[in-house]
Amino acid sequence: MTPEEYERWMIRDCARCGRRASKSAEWSDGPICRTCYDRAMRVRGCCPGCRVDRLLPGRDTAGTPICRGCAGITRDFFCDRCTLADTLACFLDDGTGHVAASLQPLVTSLLEMDRPKSRLI
Repeated sequence: MTPEEYERWMIRDCARCGRRASKSAEWSDGPICRTCYDRAMRVRGCCPGCRVDRLLPGRDTAGTPICRGCAGITRDFFCDRCTLADTLACFLDDGTGHVAASLQPLVTSLLEMDRPKSRLI
């Protein structure tokens, strides 16, 4: 790919921050740069549209974070927090299919921290 082709196909003004950068995703609100994509992947809560507690990468017309379904984002995501919960459950399984009660406060603390992806690493 030539630099001109890359510029034409990949470089866009980000719909969220306005910066001209390489497009990481094309969502309902427009092209999204890597910085805004990574930021969106850390937003979790109760979606105001469907009232489900989940990842909120999308935005409604007022700029409020919403889930991918309500935003019309067709790409499927995995939630770092859910992945961390599954990983901890596997590693800390006491042989009964559950985390030992004595380790549950540790699991809770890790899951409540910001940036669950950092905990996975």
